Amino acid sequence: MNGVNSEWNKCYKIWVIHSILYSFSTSISMTYYQAYAIKILGFGVNEIGNITFLNLAAISLGNAIGVMLLNRVRSKRVLLWKAFTTLNLIFWALTGFSDIVMPRAIYTFVFVAQFGGAIGGLAYSDTIADTIPKSKAIEIFGKVNAYVLSSSVTGLSVATVIFLFLDVRESYRIIYLMSLATAIASAGVLYLITDLVKRENIKVSLQQFYKKISEVIGDNAVKHYIIFVTLFTFFVNVPGALWNYYIIKIFRGTEMWISLNTISSTLANAIGNYIFGKASNRISHKNTLAYSTIPISLVPLLFLFSNSFEKQVMLNIFSGFGWSAYNLMTGIYNLYLAGEDRVYMISLLGITTNILAAIATRLGAAIASINMPLMQLTFLVSFIGRLAMYILARRYVIEI
Repeated sequence: MNGVNSEWNKCYKIWVIHSILYSFSTSISMTYYQAYAIKILGFGVNEIGNITFLNLAAISLGNAIGVMLLNRVRSKRVLLWKAFTTLNLIFWALTGFSDIVMPRAIYTFVFVAQFGGAIGGLAYSDTIADTIPKSKAIEIFGKVNAYVLSSSVTGLSVATVIFLFLDVRESYRIIYLMSLATAIASAGVLYLITDLVKRENIKVSLQQFYKKISEVIGDNAVKHYIIFVTLFTFFVNVPGALWNYYIIKIFRGTEMWISLNTISSTLANAIGNYIFGKASNRISHKNTLAYSTIPISLVPLLFLFSNSFEKQVMLNIFSGFGWSAYNLMTGIYNLYLAGEDRVYMISLLGITTNILAAIATRLGAAIASINMPLMQLTFLVSFIGRLAMYILARRYVIEI
């Protein structure tokens, strides 16, 4: 028993260290890639729409391929986690060097990063769900999320200081070099982890995959949950390509706004994770998930009136706390709602949510490129659609 606990403690520490480094690297590369594309590559709203569409479409494709690949080599799922997460880390960091290669190289970098992240994420979820008992999941994930979010704040704080003292082009070069260095370190640490629970390989044909997916969504609880999350994701992403564009072009904000918006949101998220993690034994998963959609719904509406730095920070504190509850609860539902079929449910969820998110983002960008009133309309549509999902969650999502 002591040997088992010792192995668990070792893997837990490796997982935490990797996650901290991963968060530091991606907090930089993913937070600033749109601003980098606007400021350094000269992208407009339509091109930002294209890159955000590719971002989400790659995740959907990765989930479609990943579930069959994972089943075929499930005994080596940790190797999949390592290899594809490394692609995710390195290629996200490379986005900040697109001006050296050619501006449109950023499309390739983002696509490969997100494709790798989708497959690596499936392998990670399957491994972790077998390792952590459901009864301790909220407590453990709450604690790890706090470490991860603290690392993200540190990365963004360092980037903010760099933007204060150097010109824009030099700042982007330095922060993306930092992202690349920590990406390599994170991948190196991840290669030390081992799988504590062995799984057998399962050869799944495309026909078998569709059959299994049909069985999974034949469960009404799973089907209703997937419908709720997919529709909610669609409405969230209608203005998905516009937040940073609106800040930079309409509100005349700078990278400082983007940095401190993300930092304030992340800190509120960390506090929310801590609170909900501590209260995990006393809260209803269903009610927490449903009620979390209300503050999240108000964000796009309030954003249109948040035309100063101070208002943006306050809005992101409000937003971060709401998202902490939603993300924590969906994390638990994703791992445990479908039981042993979780890989198929997570894969299907990844496919449906990201296809609709990609469509919503591209549609929103196309509409927003016509004129300013239509750009503002995309935020209002997002507000109304998100709010309607509260009713859907209350009526159809079950307690877990």
